[in-house]
Amino acid sequence: MVREVVVIGAGIVGVSLARELAGLAGIRVTVLERDPGEPRGSTTYAPGFVGLYNDAPILTELARASANVYEKADTGFTRAGGLELATSAAGAAEVERRAEAARAAGLPAALLAPGELPGPVTGFVDTEQVVAAAHYPDDGAAVPPLLTAVLRAEAAALGARFVSGQAVTGIERGSGTTYVTTDSGERFAADDVVLTGGVWGPSLAGLTGLDLPLFPVAHPYAYSAAGARLSAGPFVRWPEHHVYARVHDDRLGIGSYDHPPVLVGQATLAEGASLAWAEDFAPVITSAQRLLRADARFEPEQLVNGVFAMTPDNLPFLGPHPTLPGVWIAQAIWVTHAAGAASRLAGALAHDAAPPPELAVDRFDAHHHDDLRTAALRLYRDIYANDAV
Repeated sequence: MVREVVVIGAGIVGVSLARELAGLAGIRVTVLERDPGEPRGSTTYAPGFVGLYNDAPILTELARASANVYEKADTGFTRAGGLELATSAAGAAEVERRAEAARAAGLPAALLAPGELPGPVTGFVDTEQVVAAAHYPDDGAAVPPLLTAVLRAEAAALGARFVSGQAVTGIERGSGTTYVTTDSGERFAADDVVLTGGVWGPSLAGLTGLDLPLFPVAHPYAYSAAGARLSAGPFVRWPEHHVYARVHDDRLGIGSYDHPPVLVGQATLAEGASLAWAEDFAPVITSAQRLLRADARFEPEQLVNGVFAMTPDNLPFLGPHPTLPGVWIAQAIWVTHAAGAASRLAGALAHDAAPPPELAVDRFDAHHHDDLRTAALRLYRDIYANDAV
């Protein structure tokens, strides 16, 4: 008997899961995508940093697994490496701590003197401010839309079916089957349904009666005009300043978390996960560029007000729905962890393997929703912190 699985959402998480499941005997996968044309979810606008180390061991595990999958895709991902830079003694202590912890976790990491930074990075980083640096050679840089397209093609080649223009309006369970209805009037029957809707996760979860503590926030990222002197190299983070940057082909991109978090309601996302530029973000980008060489600072040619989802402990939701059999949740998952999370969820769904307990969907049931929102927003400025609740 064929097991029917419907995946709701065709970003990098949904596509990665479809690829995993379609390769298993006895499973037929249908992926419903909200958009009829070009994708407009968070994957499309993500800057593509794939840093492997995280203080939460489960995220390091998922990142390593994801990078291995992406590397085999051979398009849309490179092991460009990553750098973490410090401009103060306190910042240096944290950079050194993370490098030591990464090595303890089995990842290559080396401390560099400011004068040892790779040439492509010195083309835009103000090295006179740098007092310490850590290099992670196995980190990667992705072009998320391209990488997602490659993984989607692999899923389709294995038999996964993609149906576009299907905004989900209902999810109901009856007689061992879950029924998904869409605004096109279609109804899909499944043995299992997986919610991989990204920033639309709260709305999808609500259709199942679940108040998922998932909080979309707005985030600024800016691109320079094309510059002939730029060359690809490691991506760069300044953790103490909540700033990060990388070269995208011949353009420099820079983003910052150094601003009050901006909560985004579900109704605001009707047109996708990229919003109109907020003028309040202009000084944030200007301030971030103070870490660049004077001749690398730029007037942005493209401004992105992207939206991604936060949780109260900066960890994803991955596993079975707490009360509705046959429904699974894979939410708040970044490009960094998408393929690894898909592999773990496929194992749980198809082989009864235990999903990561620290990512359980019901782990916040004892907390009030308002407190969870406060905790999630408090973590915005430090996206690598965990356990805020």
